[in-house]
Amino acid sequence: MKTTLLLVLVACAFATNTAMFDRIESSDLGRTLLNTIAIQMTTGEPLERIFQTLYDLEDRYIADQKEDDANNQAFQQVCDADLAGLNQELANLEQRNTELQAVLDDLVPIRDQKIGQKKAKELQKAELQKVIDETTAKRQEQADDFEAQRQEYTFVSSVLAEARRLFTDNLQAPSFLQKGEEKVHVTPQIMAQVASHMSQGAHKASTMKHVRTFGKAIKLLANLANRTQQFANQDLTGRVIKLIDDLQNQLSQAFDLARKAEDDRTRAFQAYISLLNKDMNKYNSSIANLTAEIQSLQDRIDATTASQNDVLQRIQAKTQQRDDRRGECQEAAYDYQQRRAARDKDRQTVSDLIGILNTNMRDLKEYIALRIAAGDKDLE
Repeated sequence: MKTTLLLVLVACAFATNTAMFDRIESSDLGRTLLNTIAIQMTTGEPLERIFQTLYDLEDRYIADQKEDDANNQAFQQVCDADLAGLNQELANLEQRNTELQAVLDDLVPIRDQKIGQKKAKELQKAELQKVIDETTAKRQEQADDFEAQRQEYTFVSSVLAEARRLFTDNLQAPSFLQKGEEKVHVTPQIMAQVASHMSQGAHKASTMKHVRTFGKAIKLLANLANRTQQFANQDLTGRVIKLIDDLQNQLSQAFDLARKAEDDRTRAFQAYISLLNKDMNKYNSSIANLTAEIQSLQDRIDATTASQNDVLQRIQAKTQQRDDRRGECQEAAYDYQQRRAARDKDRQTVSDLIGILNTNMRDLKEYIALRIAAGDKDLE
């Protein structure tokens, strides 16, 4: 019974070691080492040399791992420093961007406010210009009307002067025309000429704007001249001449009043337009100052915006640089982990083989014998 149990335990142990051999052979290093050990054992290589080879290999893995650990640690420290520096640069750039945005947040509303003020001033200026234009146009109409009045008065005056000349230039000798008790003698033809002349003048004056009243008076004189001609009344002739003189004086006085009114309008216009021009100058000055202030603010806004755009581009570039550097560091860490895992696996394989050589040499020899018997060409 004990013998049977022992055989079972031995069989189980061999099966366990066989599974270990299979696991070792699953890696290239394990298969290579098993093949090398098998060849060395079949050629009579001393076991001590085989052990020494494995110990040296295990020591080399340990040394390589220490060196790789140190290199990785140094590299990751550099990565940490680089990333810390890049993050600090990004923080500084973000702070600068915040400062520039704060400047823009201050400047833009002020500029917009100034633009609003300028538009308001321009609207006020436009309204004032409209008043100036309307006032100037009205004044020009008044000046034109006065000029027309002057021409009409001049016409009526010329009609009266011509009628008076007809009397004075055509007196019959030795008769004469004068004030006092002397009598006036003119021919009926001259009286008819005077009547016709004044009738024509009265008709034209009736179509005018400012001298219609004088036209009516001239018409009365023309009628009176006709009567004087018909009745050859010297008293009526004298009265006609006196009425012509009186009407001429009235015309002169009326025109003097019209001229005075025109002069008053001119002075009032000049005083008023002077005030309007002063207001216009104030608007122009305000608009010019606001334009300069707006331009100055816009220049500062443009410069600040350009600086901010530069900062944003630098942030973008610096972020990409940091991300790239982080990727390099992460990739290096991953490669390190892969190397360490592979090295640990290889070292474990060497350690397993050392353990087998120390405790299960018989199983190893039987495993090699089975492979040889199976025709394993790697062991030929």
